Amino acid sequence: MKELTLHEIESVSGGFNLIGAATGFFDFAFNSAVGFATFVCDSGAAFASFVIDSAVAFGSFVVGSTNWETFVATGSSNWNGFVETAGNSWSTFVNNAGADWNTFLAKASA
Repeated sequence: MKELTLHEIESVSGGFNLIGAATGFFDFAFNSAVGFATFVCDSGAAFASFVIDSAVAFGSFVVGSTNWETFVATGSSNWNGFVETAGNSWSTFVNNAGADWNTFLAKASA
């Protein structure tokens, strides 16, 4: 039985590039992990900011520095900021992962 060379393996596989597939998938997995970690950090920081700012606003309401409407408006604004930050971060992650996946597919084909 003959041992096949890389070129012969590529010909038999129908144009599948094993090296390109391996490196492309590694890049996809690594970049996706970094992108997801960035999403988690950005969203976590935005949520922490929402909680802290809303707690301060509630404290101001409790001691009588502000009224209920001001507290609710502050909480709503803080929540909207969190949702916008998390949404933008998620969209960036998904778009980058999609682009990396397409790059993987391109590298995998010969």
